[in-house]
Formats: sequence, structure tokens, C-alpha cells
Amino acid sequence: MADSPLQMRDIRFALYEHLQAPEHTGLDEDTIDQFLDAGHTFVSEFLAPINAKGDEVGCTRHEDGSVTTAPGYQRALDQWREDGWGSMPHPEELGGQELPLVLVSAIDEMVIGSCCAFHNYTGLTRACANMLSRRASDEQKQTWATKLISAEWQGTMCLTEAGAGSDVGASITKAIPIEGERYKIQGEKVFITSGDHDMVDNVVHIVLARIEGDPEGVKGLSIFIVPKKRLDENGEATIDNDVFCAGIEEKMGIHGSVTTTMKYGENGGCEGYLIGNPRDGIKIMFDIMNEERIVVGQQGQALAATAYGMALKYAKERIQGSSIAKGKSITTDKVAIIEHPDVRRMLLTVKAQSEACRALLLKTSLLLDQEGAAEGEERKRLSALAGFMTPICKAYGSEVGFQACSTAMQVFGGYGYCKEYGVEQLVRDARIACVYEGTNGIQAIDLLFRKVARDQGATLTAVLEQIGGFAAKHTGQADGRLDGELKLLGEHVALTGKVAKVLGGRLAEQDLTGAALGATPFLTVVGNVVGAHLLLEQAFVAEAKLAELGAPGDAAERQTWAGEDEEKAFYVNKVETAKFFANQLLPENHWRAAQCMSADRSAMTAAL
Repeated sequence: MADSPLQMRDIRFALYEHLQAPEHTGLDEDTIDQFLDAGHTFVSEFLAPINAKGDEVGCTRHEDGSVTTAPGYQRALDQWREDGWGSMPHPEELGGQELPLVLVSAIDEMVIGSCCAFHNYTGLTRACANMLSRRASDEQKQTWATKLISAEWQGTMCLTEAGAGSDVGASITKAIPIEGERYKIQGEKVFITSGDHDMVDNVVHIVLARIEGDPEGVKGLSIFIVPKKRLDENGEATIDNDVFCAGIEEKMGIHGSVTTTMKYGENGGCEGYLIGNPRDGIKIMFDIMNEERIVVGQQGQALAATAYGMALKYAKERIQGSSIAKGKSITTDKVAIIEHPDVRRMLLTVKAQSEACRALLLKTSLLLDQEGAAEGEERKRLSALAGFMTPICKAYGSEVGFQACSTAMQVFGGYGYCKEYGVEQLVRDARIACVYEGTNGIQAIDLLFRKVARDQGATLTAVLEQIGGFAAKHTGQADGRLDGELKLLGEHVALTGKVAKVLGGRLAEQDLTGAALGATPFLTVVGNVVGAHLLLEQAFVAEAKLAELGAPGDAAERQTWAGEDEEKAFYVNKVETAKFFANQLLPENHWRAAQCMSADRSAMTAAL
């Protein structure tokens, strides 16, 4: 987590002052602070030091199918296990701490921002354990989930096959009944994160397979626990289960995270245990997928936040060129590049994007906490809202996060392209987030075709009405200093509604191709509006604090007033960041909206 004091301050602001997490979760600030401080210590001591080396060395597969992880990873996972980080959100009866997801999300950002590849092991194990705690039988929970919650074993999610890709319904992995919940499993899965490695004694694969005789497509899939090692009569994982790592991928980034091809039952000796009912596989697997989609969006956000810290530090230290404010006159007075307007534009772009996505991800995690505590119609409403936000978290968080890392690299000039400065690794690590857990194009289709169309736009309308109401309510507040930005927000709310009406009309007319062509820019439009709203919410919180501190109203005077006082400067910059997003980044929606509403079909008619 580069420049961690800066990031930790904004995490606390988002949790306490913006989202008021203590009020909604029942945890007081002191308790949350203890977790945040402990998390910061852990990532500083165990993760940040291994990040670059893990990228350099990567993982190694041996002839027997075993995998060796990068130096330092075993020590980090041992400490993770000892500290109990893996058990944070899980039920107490299974060894968990039942802590709120919004706190887990804050810890996730620290871990990802320090060593994204390491988080792939722990985050996926947590998601598998969460699914089992909700969906598995009591015996399965005690046998398998408890070992994942304690982080003694690794969990994986096994959907993709070489011939199917994202078309999960084309899976040919098969399950042959043995007795009760026991089945023989035969097949091969690809792109399996953490499929095998040397840091744990067992790997618990969660595998989609088709029971012999069940129908084709996703509705015919079932889901199974398929351990690398079965348990002996003493409950120890000692029996080989004919699960074999056939290869690992040499990737562009996240080299410390092993990505495998897994073969199940090549010698006829692989057993799996059915979770739930037959043909419920895809429904149950979505428990893992939706959780991981939010986490993947956070990978983009966390890496962007780290990139900002790196770029800011470099820009303050790098002396190059003269002040452009002096015009054509040549001077020997050289300045730090942070004084150059274009560098400041890039820095504030990265800052605004990472903080908007941080607010989005923490807000969505808090929605899930609130959903879990609600009942009846309120629970249905919160569930629909969290479901609506999930593809936005994944696609917007990962896409904007990658863009932000690339922009941060540009701040370094030629040095950013060199390994020794570290930012180029963030660009490579961030790029995969746009691809896995469902490509961003798939997320856009999900948002438009399912989340918006399924309730005839009711959830989207509620979101837009809430944002529009916020803009109207706050106009004139803070002596009108943000009225221009609120006006822009209101205009873009109306524009988003117009776009949704056009795309909804295409869906109603069964012009599915036309609707699909607009899906990706539509998701960006919605993400930008939500991001602007959240940052402006934060700006008004900051304005109230500035008034309390006696800040002047003029922006230039505020900078002088804040001086070297970090707290004063923090609140001043929260306001300026929101203004920048509304004036410089939100206008992207004009041309994105034009893309959505255009009748152009050249993408389909071109002879590619």
C-alpha cells in the first residue's frame, strides 16, 4: 500500500464520516481501528516486502504436478492463518468471527494494494468457505468449510474448460453416481486460480460438472466438493484423489498467484461430493462468483490507490523543467514535476478514480451487511440494490482501476516503464481484473439484460431518483460552492435515464443486438454517475468539517489556510477531488451516451 498513511486516512474517512459504518454494523470506531491498524502492520511486514520478488520469481510446476510458490508467500500465509484473518466474516459456529463485510472490504484493499497475487489465495478460499457455510450440509460444513475458514486448506472455483470459456453451459466434465452424495468426477478445468501449491496440505476444489443423463446447458450442471486428497478413517487428508495439476499459465501479471490446468479422474479414481441438489450447480456457484466479482473490482481500485501513492511521491521528488507559468522565458530555476499542470491533472485523475471506486466498493459491502440484517420487503430491496451494484463494482472498478494505474505510470515518464520503480507491475497486475470472473463485457450484459430489464428498470430508477434528490437537496448548501457540480450531476442523472429508456426500448422490441452494442458504454455511464454522487456526498461531509475548523470559502485561500496541517489539507482536497471528478471525468458520459443511443451497426456489418 504505497503512501499508506494517505490511503489509511481516506479509508477511515469513508468508513466513519461518509458511510457511518459503526452505526450500521454495531462495531465502534476503536474496534474497527484495531483491525485496521493490525491489518496495516500485517501487510507492511509480510506482504509489501514479497510483492516484487513474487512478480520476478513466480510459481514453478514440477513433473509430479506439484507447485512451488514464490519466496515469502508461505511465511505470509502462515502469519495470515495465525492472525485469524481468513475467519473474519464467517459464522462463529464454524470458527469464524462474524465481522461485517464492510470491514473485510477495507482489509482487502490493504492486502491487494500491497500484494495482489497473495490475495488471490486467501480471497478465493474465503469465498468458497462462505458458499459452503450457506449451501453445504452440516457434515460438509464441519468437514470442509472449517478447514477453509481456518485457512489450513485452499479453496478453488472450477468452472472454465478449454472448449467452453465463458460459455459455462458447454461444460463436459461429468459426474457418475457412486452412492448418496458421492460421485466419480472426470474432466478438465482451465484457468484455475490457486489450483495447486505447496502452502497448504489440501486443496478443496469446487467443481461444476454434469451428472450423467442430465440436460445440456447451465441448467443441467451440478456442483461438487472435489478435494485433492480424501480423508482417511482418522479424518486426515491422506488419500490421493486422482486430482492432477497438468500445467500452470505464464501470465502477463500476478505472477505470484498460480493459475493452473486441473485434471480430475484421469485414472478413474476421483471422487466428489454433491452440494445441494442436482442441477443447482450454477445457482450455487454464483454465491462464489458474485463475491469474487466485487473482490476483482477491488483489485482495480486497490492497485490504483497504490499507484497514486507511488506517483504522488515521485512527482514531489522529481525535479525536471521550469514552471510553465513563466511562459517562454528560459530559467535555471527547475521545479518538481508536481508543479506542472498536466502532471497535476494526471495525479488528480488517479486520485479521483481510486477514491470514487473505494467509496463504491465499501458502500456495496455495507449494503450486503444491511441486507443480511434486514427482513421482508426491505431485504428484497437491499438485495436488488446490491445485485445491481455488483457488475458495476466488478467492471467499473477493474476498468477504471487499470486506467488509473496506466495514468500513474505516465507520471513517471520513461522511468515508469522500468521495473525498478514498481508501477509497471501494478499495470500488469491490474489488467487481468478486466478479464476474469466474467469479462467486463459480460458484466455489462448482466447489468442491462438482467439487473435493469428484470424489474423493468425499477432499481435503476430508484438509484437515479436518490442521486437526483441528493443534488436537489444540497443545492445552495455550503454557501453554494458546489452548486455547479450538483447541476452537472443532475444533468447526468437525466442523461442516464434517457439512455436507459433507449436501450430498454430496444430490449422491448427484441433488438437484442442493438441493446448489446450499448451495454458496455451504458455501464460506464452508470458507474460515472454513481462515482460522482459518492464523491460529492463526501465533499459535503468535508465542507461541514471545514466550516467547523473555520476554513475560508475561497479555494485558493483554503490551500494557504491549510498550510502544512495534514488534517485541514485532507478535507480541502476531498472537496477539490469531487469537483475535479464532476467537471473533468463525468463529462465522459456525453460521448458514452451517444454511443449507446446511436443507430450505428457498423460493428456488426463490417467485414472483419
